[in-house]
Amino acid sequence: MNKRILYLIQQAGSLMQMPRSHKRSLGNTFDTVASHSFHVAIIAYCIARMEKLSHADATTAMMMGLMHDLPEARTGDMDFVAKNYTKVDEPKAIDDQFADIDFGTDLKKVVDEYEDRQSIISKCAKDADSVEQIYQEWVLSWQGNKLANQWFEGDFTHRVPMFFTESAKQIALSMKDSDPNKWWWAEFVEKGIDYKHLNGKGER
Repeated sequence: MNKRILYLIQQAGSLMQMPRSHKRSLGNTFDTVASHSFHVAIIAYCIARMEKLSHADATTAMMMGLMHDLPEARTGDMDFVAKNYTKVDEPKAIDDQFADIDFGTDLKKVVDEYEDRQSIISKCAKDADSVEQIYQEWVLSWQGNKLANQWFEGDFTHRVPMFFTESAKQIALSMKDSDPNKWWWAEFVEKGIDYKHLNGKGER
């Protein structure tokens, strides 16, 4: 077995232990680079389908979302402030991660397309990255985090208008009219499907 494959798996695994650096701006967070990437992948697929892309193209967008921060296993994660002063050689990190792996070229093509930001697929994936950040701020603001709320409100001036897709804008704007628990409240409480679990009627 090519040990470079194991090393790639180890790098991806290290992202589960890497808190995102936006913690110092938001105070308290609940994400790691790995969990962020997973969520971006799901959002990327949804945006791509909303943009009428095929399942195959949306799956590629999902893969971009999953892979887009893999270089941070080598470079570390930098927040908004640090990016104003630090230059990271991310292309070198990407080259080194996939070097001497038979399928490395295939993975590199996906990451390179994401970074080039020319295809509609890559634009969906990048919008998903931004939407996921807004989601984090949204959840934290509902938990009483005033710093997160400041960022959340500011994003609708400085971030959302710059989205590549209308679908990403729709998702972001829909957060303003909802709350993070709405998905289960609407299904299990408003519809009365499992209301008995709240009022004790179903207990013995």
